[in-house]
Amino acid sequence: MPTRTHVCVIGHGVAGRLHHQLLTGLGVRVTVVDPFAATLPSATPAVTRIEDVPHDPPVDVWSVCTPTAAHLETVAAVLERDPRARLLVEKPVCRSWEAPELSALLATYDESRLVVMNQYAHTTALGVLKAAMKEWAPGHPVDTVRIAFAKDRRADIAAGRFVDRDYGVFGYEWLHMLALLGGILPRHVQHRYLTADPRPGDLRVAHDPELTSVAAHDLSRPDGGPTVELYSTITGPRAAPGWTVPAWCPRPLPGRESRQRLVQVGAGPVRFTLELAPVSLPGGTPLPRNMHRLTMWRPAGEREWLIHDSPMENALRWALSALFAPGVRPEADLRGIGRISRLAALARSRERLPVGALSRRVPDPTVEVKP
Repeated sequence: MPTRTHVCVIGHGVAGRLHHQLLTGLGVRVTVVDPFAATLPSATPAVTRIEDVPHDPPVDVWSVCTPTAAHLETVAAVLERDPRARLLVEKPVCRSWEAPELSALLATYDESRLVVMNQYAHTTALGVLKAAMKEWAPGHPVDTVRIAFAKDRRADIAAGRFVDRDYGVFGYEWLHMLALLGGILPRHVQHRYLTADPRPGDLRVAHDPELTSVAAHDLSRPDGGPTVELYSTITGPRAAPGWTVPAWCPRPLPGRESRQRLVQVGAGPVRFTLELAPVSLPGGTPLPRNMHRLTMWRPAGEREWLIHDSPMENALRWALSALFAPGVRPEADLRGIGRISRLAALARSRERLPVGALSRRVPDPTVEVKP
C-alpha cells in the first residue's frame, strides 16, 4: 500500500490553517510546526520547532507559512535539516533585500526544490477570461488592463496580524495582481514590465505613520504593451484625506464585504470584467464561496458567465506537481518581488526613509488603525 504524501506546514496562522485544511482534503498527511502547537486539537500532529519534527514518516514537502520576515531563516533551517528538501513558500518569498541571499542558499543546496505559492496564477477564471477574449474579440489587441485588489485590513491588524513594513501596501495583494497580469500580457511584455524601474510620475501612494503605506495606484505603459493600471488598498475606500479611488474601481456599498478582486480588460470595442470571489448579485445577495463572475460587453450586447473554482486548491495541486516532477528543478522567479521592491523603494523615497524602516510618527495620522 503506497504511503501518503507527508507535508509539514510551518506556521499555523491564516495561511497555514488554510494550507492545512486544503491539504487534508486532498488526502495529504499533515504535521504542523508552530510556537503554539500545544493549543491545536490533539488529533493534529504538531510540534513547536522544525528540529522536533519526527523523521518517520519522512517529510515530503515543507510548506512555509510564517510571516514574510521569517521566510528566509525558515527555508535555511529546513535545508540544514534536509539538503534535498522540497519547499512551498507563501508569497512574498522573502523581503526585498534578502533576494541575493535566497538565491545563494538555493545554489548551495542545488538538490533542493522551491516553488512560491501564488494562487491567482492558477485560477480557472483567468483561463475562461482568455478564452472569451479569443472568441469575442478576435483581431483586437488588448489596449487596457486594469486590476484592483482591495481589503480593509484594519480589524486584522488591530487583532495582531503582522504589518508589512518592508513592502508596505505592495506586500499584501500586489503579487496577486502581477500574477493575473502575467496571464494576460504576452510573456515578453510582462518580462519588460516586471524588470523595468517604475517611473515616479506613474505612481500615487497614500502613506501612513503606522502602516508604511496603505494604498497605491500605478498607471504605466510597458514597451510594446497596453496601458496597465494596478490599484490596491488595505484600509478600504477612504485610504487618506484627498485620496481618489480610480473611477473604474467601484466602491463597495456600506455593510458589504470589503474585499474586492477585479480585472478589467479592453480589446477594441469589447470590454471584459472579471470579478473574483467574493461576488454578490446586483441586489447584494452573496454568491457561494469560490464563485467568480465574468462579464463581456460589446456593441451587440452583453454576456455573463459564472465560474466555480478554488484558486488556492489549484495552486496547491500545481505546487505538489512541480515539486515532484522529474527533470530540471524549477527556478525561483524573483521578478515579482523585484518589481514590488522598486515600487516600495520609490514610495518610501518620498518620505526620505529607507525601505524597511519604521515610518516617523506625525501628530495627525492619515488613517485610523483601530476599526
